[in-house]
Amino acid sequence: MSATLLRFYLAVVLMVLLLFFSLNQLYSWVYQGDQMTVAARTMLHNVYQHSQAEHQLSCRLSIDNDCAGSLYVLIAKDLWQPQPGVSYGIEVLRDGAGNASMCAEMANGDLMCLSELNLPQGADFTIDLVHVFLVLLLLALFWFSRNVFKDVETLRVSALQEVRQGRLPDFRLSKQSYLQPLARSLTRMNQTITNLNQLQREMADTVCHDIKTPLARLRFILHGMESRMSDGQYAQVERNLQEIEHNVYDYLRLAQQDFRADLELSQVQLSVVVAELLEKFRANTEHDLSWHGDSSLIIQADAKLLARALSNLLSNALRHCAHQVHVELSRQGNDCRIDVSDDGAGWQQAVRRDDQVPHHGIGLAIVRRVAHQHGGELLQLERPGGGAIARLQLPVGNADTGAAVAAAT
Repeated sequence: MSATLLRFYLAVVLMVLLLFFSLNQLYSWVYQGDQMTVAARTMLHNVYQHSQAEHQLSCRLSIDNDCAGSLYVLIAKDLWQPQPGVSYGIEVLRDGAGNASMCAEMANGDLMCLSELNLPQGADFTIDLVHVFLVLLLLALFWFSRNVFKDVETLRVSALQEVRQGRLPDFRLSKQSYLQPLARSLTRMNQTITNLNQLQREMADTVCHDIKTPLARLRFILHGMESRMSDGQYAQVERNLQEIEHNVYDYLRLAQQDFRADLELSQVQLSVVVAELLEKFRANTEHDLSWHGDSSLIIQADAKLLARALSNLLSNALRHCAHQVHVELSRQGNDCRIDVSDDGAGWQQAVRRDDQVPHHGIGLAIVRRVAHQHGGELLQLERPGGGAIARLQLPVGNADTGAAVAAAT
């Protein structure tokens, strides 16, 4: 039996016990209050009857006198045996015949009793019915809840395995479970997701294969044109082809892992990454590219994913800028800020006028996903004086932990 099910049964027992004590208190208020009322009424009635009939009102109990017919009976302390530690302030006691007496212990240890109370006989049996009711209630709760919470625990364990493994395992509930519709729905969803992942892998293999074939042809053509190109041009085309090839193989590896990749964390010096990216983009644009900020800023991140996110931000900024793109690095508490700003039309009008096609789409979606994977966020801000700012805000991370991860990898 699982710990969750045990906790539920413990809660049921505590609830029943609480209900028992509540009913017991209610019983005390109702029935014992009635006893005291009946006893007081009977006492006044008996005092009146004894005074009219001139019977003996009080009597001291002894071996020779059983005080039959007396209203008040005094029992000496050596003729009754009190239980240790019990205070007999006022008690309703019954003899072997079921006759009730209201008694109180006096200061000298004697017991003064008021007899002939004529209390109702059914009150003692009522508390027994309460006990039976509570036992039956407890058994009913265990009986009706055993399958429900067993099935809930099965679903919980399956969900935890899905979180760890990325796939919902096969599970089985009780035959007539109340949660069967939910189980069937989850099973269909799991099968649908499995089919979609398979389709996505097949599409990824097909697309990447179709890209690799013309890519190989371009490399062959490039080698044939090497003598007619300058060294700078040849290196630039070679670098771009290599980048495409790396992206294709990264995408294939990601597809083989059902598009669930763990972060490969290391200590990344942002100024080095930004400088390398700006140098690569300067070779393909006439716009002004610059950066400034904390050159010693180091964060714990996946270097490859971070470079891909910054590359997308720079591509978007260059597409919509008028003359310049600027990168600023700063630290705010435990977070670092990477601001990529341009002097274009801003986020509200980031649409090309010639074809009216929006370009802030897939690239920013990838950046946002990378930010969430690192526990950060992507903010889209308007630049004072015109233009747009894409702020990638990421946690700096623990330098010692990052260094250990980097050394292990």
